[in-house]
This record gives sequence, C-alpha cells and structure tokens, in this order.
Amino acid sequence: MSTKIHTLRPIVIVTAAAFGIAISASSAAPTWLGAISPISTAQADEGPKGAGGPTGEHGKKGSGGPSSDVGGSGSGQGGPSADSDAKGPRFGGSGSKPTPGTQGGKPVWAQEGLPSDLELGRLSVVRAPAQVIDRSLAEALATLQPAFYNQVIAIADNPALTLEQKVAALQAVVKLSFTDTTMVRIDSPLQNLGLYKDLLVDGKIIAPAATYDTTSSATRALLLAAVFVGSASDKTIPVSTATVDAINKIMELALPVGVSATDVAAVAEAVRQAIAEAHG
Repeated sequence: MSTKIHTLRPIVIVTAAAFGIAISASSAAPTWLGAISPISTAQADEGPKGAGGPTGEHGKKGSGGPSSDVGGSGSGQGGPSADSDAKGPRFGGSGSKPTPGTQGGKPVWAQEGLPSDLELGRLSVVRAPAQVIDRSLAEALATLQPAFYNQVIAIADNPALTLEQKVAALQAVVKLSFTDTTMVRIDSPLQNLGLYKDLLVDGKIIAPAATYDTTSSATRALLLAAVFVGSASDKTIPVSTATVDAINKIMELALPVGVSATDVAAVAEAVRQAIAEAHG
C-alpha cells in the first residue's frame, strides 16, 4: 500500500503543477496579445460571458442585466465622435462651386432675368439647348440657297442708297421671296437663330453654296442679322430692342462694332412686317 502511495505522489504533484500553470495563464493576458487584438484582451479581462461564466458586472452585460458604467458610455452605432458638431457635410472647396456665369446650374439669362412682359413667340426656341441650335445651323448651311441672301448683300453694299432706302429695298426682296421660287428665304426659327449666332461669332456665314463676310461692313452685318431675327420671329409680335437684347443675353452673344440692338430691332421689325403683309 505504501508503495502505491509513493507511486501516486509524483503524479499528484505533476497534476497540481499543471493546474497551477493553467490558472496562471487564464488570469492575465500577455501584453503583446493586447497590442494585436484589444477585443481579445478585453474578453480576457472580463471573463467568459456565456452560460456558466462569472457573474461580475461585465458578465451580466451580455445577458441583459443592468447596464454598467462601461456599457452606458457608448454613443450608439455610427454615432458622432466627442468633438463632432453633429452637422452634415458643408461646402469646403472650389470643386463644388457653381460654374462661373451660372447660379445653382441656371443659365446666365435665367440668373439675370428677362422682362416679365416680353413676348417672344416663335423666338422662344432660343432657349433650346446649344446642341439643338447648332444642329439646326448645320441644316441651314447645307440647304441655304444664295439668291435671296445675295440680294441682301447687294442692297447693303449699294452706296447710292440711304439706310432708309436700303430697309425699303430689303422689304421688297422679302415679299418677293413669297412669289419667286428662286428667292428662297429660310423660315425655320431654329435655323435662323443658328445663322444669327454663326454670324455674330466671327462675322461670317460659310455655306457650301456661298460665303458671306461682314467683318469689314457693319451694314452687311446689320441687314443679315435683321433678316435672321425677323424671319425667326412671330409675324404677329413686333420685334423690339428688348427682343434683341433677350436673344443676345440668352445666347450669350455680342453685336459687332457699329451695330446696336436698336438698329437690329428696327430693321428686323421691317422684315417682320413684310412677312406679315406677304402672308396676307
């Protein structure tokens, strides 16, 4: 019997030593473990939270027990930080600034406004997107027949005529375009506005059938611009200086030197009247 006792004693000592090592390992986590995984360290400090774990404050937190100081300090999932003002993102850079010449995406003419009582009639299509007007310009250039516009240039270049006489001659040519099939005048508002824009950009109209250069003649520019505006306008709505100003503002165009909005409006109104008379 004593032999068995002596035999078991080393086993008991070894077993106790093994348990002592296991208890020591569970009582304090190594410092390098905390550096790698804070969550693992916290779990090691708090002890197991499942069934059969210790009943300390931290253990009760997992099972619906009363909240502790540690549990109450949370700010909720996705909550603002301590130094947050709890406000949404604010403008802080030039990347989100409106494009120069606009206000909140509005075009210049919408920002500055137009006269509330101004009637544009057919000229309202001037608000169409630039690509629409450019496409209409391409169509106008491709189909332009020069006979009528050659007569407009001839009137402008005639030194024997006063401006009033040139306007009267222009009206006669406009009326003739309704009866003479060789004198084709473009009637489409979009196409006329495209030609007007093309003229004011560089002073030239370059079509496959003809080229009209007004860079050295304000009278040429005036009569052609007036023909385009008058032809695009509604035959029952008079063309005024405000009308021309509105067109230029919307299309962001400037008249050439020596040509005023008042002059264009007066001649364009004469063209409109001729069209209205020819229509009967």
